[in-house]
Amino acid sequence: MTPLDTMTTRGPRGAYRKEDRIALPPELQKELVEKAAAKYGNCQELAKHLNIPKSSVHYYRIGRLTMPISILNQLLEIAGDKTLGERIADRGVTKDRTWANEQAISVFREMCRDKLRLPTRDELEKDDGLRRKAAAIISYVLAEGSVWLQKEKWGECAVNITLAAHETDLYDHFRSLCRDVFLYDIGPPQKPGNGAVAIRGFIYSRFVAEWLMENGVLPGDKSARELHLPTWVMNCDDKETLIAALQPWCDGEGSVASTPIGTPVGFSIAQSRHTDLDLIQVSSKLIHAADQGIGNRQMAQITVFGVQVHEYVSAVCRSEILADLRTLFNRLGMNPTMKINRLRLKEDGFWSCVWSLRFGSKDTMEIRKHELVIQEKKRRALETRRHAL
Repeated sequence: MTPLDTMTTRGPRGAYRKEDRIALPPELQKELVEKAAAKYGNCQELAKHLNIPKSSVHYYRIGRLTMPISILNQLLEIAGDKTLGERIADRGVTKDRTWANEQAISVFREMCRDKLRLPTRDELEKDDGLRRKAAAIISYVLAEGSVWLQKEKWGECAVNITLAAHETDLYDHFRSLCRDVFLYDIGPPQKPGNGAVAIRGFIYSRFVAEWLMENGVLPGDKSARELHLPTWVMNCDDKETLIAALQPWCDGEGSVASTPIGTPVGFSIAQSRHTDLDLIQVSSKLIHAADQGIGNRQMAQITVFGVQVHEYVSAVCRSEILADLRTLFNRLGMNPTMKINRLRLKEDGFWSCVWSLRFGSKDTMEIRKHELVIQEKKRRALETRRHAL
């Protein structure tokens, strides 16, 4: 059977049209395209005659894509080489639409991957600038973003970051980091809708999402997972890398303590960690109505499984990511304390534990000195507190 005998219905006009294809040895496919192109002068003119994108002709020529049967027949007719037609009929293998679709998807994915830069471990160890920016991206997503399943059928993930509406400076910083590290532009900030006062950015690339997952950003609800900074950050001796990894946390999850005039200024970073506690019988008098929370003082009055709840949560539901941050702060000469702020009752009936890193006045000034806060509102607050002392 020759290619002419197996013509099927056409779909789109380009390389990805939905019809059966003929798989040829690359050198044979290249010969066919070049002989047909010679009739019109070059591949671009051939593409015009076939009414397909010139990129399609290029992919056929280099063997990146197999040819739809309809295109193959047209090229054979243009080339006018009977011997070539016989060799193609002898060596060509017909592929059905299912195979063709999968192959086209695979090629498209590789094209998308080729447009990105996904830093390797070796590159991160050798390139200080790249490592610092990559560390900041990971911390931004851990602090203010997430990796989520975009297409369940294909198991493809995407990335998003959500910031307060006034944090456009942080958004611009994250956007510039993505350009420099991944060669990917997340575009201008988008409002999430539903009346939310926030801005969002998206990375619709499974490859960037997978790179982040390989470097510690687990998909789904982060508060329910054990999160850590990557080892190449934790083991790094470069001071600027540590600062780059800490800055998104100070900006995204940090707050300047509001203290009476004359008392030391402070700073704190908070992070939630979901617990498995859903059976605690708590008097409604202990739960703060505004946030359905229980403070440290109230926690002292509750036991679970025969253990004081504060001790249980400290042992079972510790915030590993805040512990990593504390290690980095220690290496910069700061000594924050890690504490449980409160428990909050979630809508699903389970309790979430709010952990915090708290800094005294001296360490707060170190945060400012190391420029760990770049968000304008927080930076002004630090300056105001500094001048008030």
